[in-house]
Amino acid sequence: LPMSVRRAAWGVYDMFDTADGEKIFVAVVSDTQWRVFCNHFQLQELAQDPRLATNGGRVSHREHFMPVLQKLFKGLDQKEALAALDQAGLPFAPINKPGDLFDDAHLAQGGLAEVTLTEGDHAGNKAKLPKLPLEMNGQRMPLRRDLPEIGEHSVELAQWAGDSATEVQQLIEEGLIRTQD
Repeated sequence: LPMSVRRAAWGVYDMFDTADGEKIFVAVVSDTQWRVFCNHFQLQELAQDPRLATNGGRVSHREHFMPVLQKLFKGLDQKEALAALDQAGLPFAPINKPGDLFDDAHLAQGGLAEVTLTEGDHAGNKAKLPKLPLEMNGQRMPLRRDLPEIGEHSVELAQWAGDSATEVQQLIEEGLIRTQD
C-alpha cells in the first residue's frame, strides 16, 4: 500500500517536505535509532517522553511527535537534512524526480544505457535510459537492442504470441498493429 494509507509498522518510516520544496525519506525503526535521532536533532522532549521509548509506543503516538518532525525537516533544505541524517548514521534517501536519474552517481557507473531515438524531432539523437537493476556474474546487463522503429517487430511478435498469418493480417487491416511499410 502507498505510505499514506498503510498501517505503520515503525514509528518513523516516512517522507518529509523540506524548506526548498524537495522531499526526503527517513526511517527510524529501532529504539537505538530513535535515541540517536532525538539526540542529534536536539529533541530532548521527545527523547524523554516515556510513551515514545519503544517502537510500539511511537507507532501508537505518531500524532504526538510527527508534527514536530515535519516542522523540523520543513526548516531545513534537502541538502542540510540529508547531511544531518548522514552524520547521525540514520537511514534516509532523497526523493528524486525522474530527471534526477541522469545525474545520479550510482547510475553514472554503468547504470544507464544509451539508445537512439527513432521518432519525431529528435530522431537520430542519443538518449540515456536507466538499465534494469539486474546483474549476472557481477556485471550489469548490456543493451541488447536499440529502440525499435514503430511496427518493426509487430508481425514477429504477433506470430510469437500464437497468431496465425491470417490473424496477423486481420490485425493489420483493423489497425490494431502497425508494420514498417
